[in-house]
Amino acid sequence: MKCHHPSRPWAAIGLLALTVLLSACSNEAPAASGSPAPPSATGTSSPAQTPMAALALLEEAAKAAENISNYAYTLHLSQDLSGGAAEASHLQVDNEGKVERSPLRIDQTVTSEMDGEKSSLRAILEPGAYYVYDPDLTEWGKLAKDQADQVAETLSDYQTNPAQALREIAKLGGGLSLTRQGEHDVLRYEGSGPEAEAFLKRVLEGTLDLGSLDEQVRNSVDVKSLTVIVTLDDAKRLPVAYSIASEMTIEYEAGKPSKLLQTLSGTYDKADAISPIVVPEAAKQAPELDAPIDDPAADDGNLGSIDDLEDPTVLNP
Repeated sequence: MKCHHPSRPWAAIGLLALTVLLSACSNEAPAASGSPAPPSATGTSSPAQTPMAALALLEEAAKAAENISNYAYTLHLSQDLSGGAAEASHLQVDNEGKVERSPLRIDQTVTSEMDGEKSSLRAILEPGAYYVYDPDLTEWGKLAKDQADQVAETLSDYQTNPAQALREIAKLGGGLSLTRQGEHDVLRYEGSGPEAEAFLKRVLEGTLDLGSLDEQVRNSVDVKSLTVIVTLDDAKRLPVAYSIASEMTIEYEAGKPSKLLQTLSGTYDKADAISPIVVPEAAKQAPELDAPIDDPAADDGNLGSIDDLEDPTVLNP
């Protein structure tokens, strides 16, 4: 089984290529989630409308999201794992940032806590470049262009492409319902059928690095419950908030299912109204982190990898 470094959740760069580092190794396993309250709208709720109305509104919202050029977002991931062959583990990741869509540029701050160990990182992505800042060391570093391009590919649609994220939610199909709460339209899904499993496995590609695990582990995922809530602004038809809460089992060792709770949630704000993303001059002049990110043995005699930002002797010899 492929083993990922469990102690540096900020070393991975994408959404939560951040959490792939929790993927299991022998009897170790990834983290899973405690569930914060899902986003909700205030006001009186109207009776639920048909799934067809929900699907039509989701597509309308996706088209509206395609037309915005920039926005601010928050993203929260919480995972809790217990039982079976896995050691009990808790992970929480909070990601706050802003996005310019064309060309893609993102300025994000990530804070994480895994089993009591906390870390933080600021990162800026622009075409062909990725800059990282460790607030403890007050130092910038940057990735080589090919690594920066790889980072761009790992970013979640929930960060950089809300329209596509909404279309993924639409694949839940007939299980979706639509209600109105105050000035918001609220779409909801609750279930555990084949559509829930297919949807959740796509989410787990980003939050659990599911594709890197052994086939028998991937196939062992058994969805017990999935609740998806999407809140839309009634006037602009843009997404305001979402919550994807799930309970499942996964077998890192055959016949020994572990319980995995996960919540992925977030918000969108300031459509076409963020301040421009600016790369600090210190970041542009920073030394290049050009060794493989996830190869602890890689060392070119300089900064090595992004993981080395954790070692003050690397940046301050």
